[in-house]
Amino acid sequence: MVDKIVTGLLNTLLGMGSVFAVLILIAFIISCMSIIPKIMDKKSGQPVQAPAKAPAAPAPVKQSVAPAAEELVDDFELVAVITAAIAASENTSTDSFVVRSIKRANSKKKWQRA
Repeated sequence: MVDKIVTGLLNTLLGMGSVFAVLILIAFIISCMSIIPKIMDKKSGQPVQAPAKAPAAPAPVKQSVAPAAEELVDDFELVAVITAAIAASENTSTDSFVVRSIKRANSKKKWQRA
């Protein structure tokens, strides 16, 4: 019985040790990825160029923001997403129903009841 436990523990340690050794090797390879381009540039003789700095942006102009009016434009993408969500929740096809209107629900009361 003791031999089986010792064998099991050794197998576990060997398996976990090899997994961690490979993970450390992968982490080392990933950390070397930033060094490899520098070495390649030195071998090819091309100097490493620093990224060009973008010109400074002008000072932001303060704009007055009017209260946004509610958009009354047909939003077909929104209707398509809502239709797909309803179809997914009902496990049916989108051919079996039509979304005719979308109205905002008063969600504050529902969250207060929860």
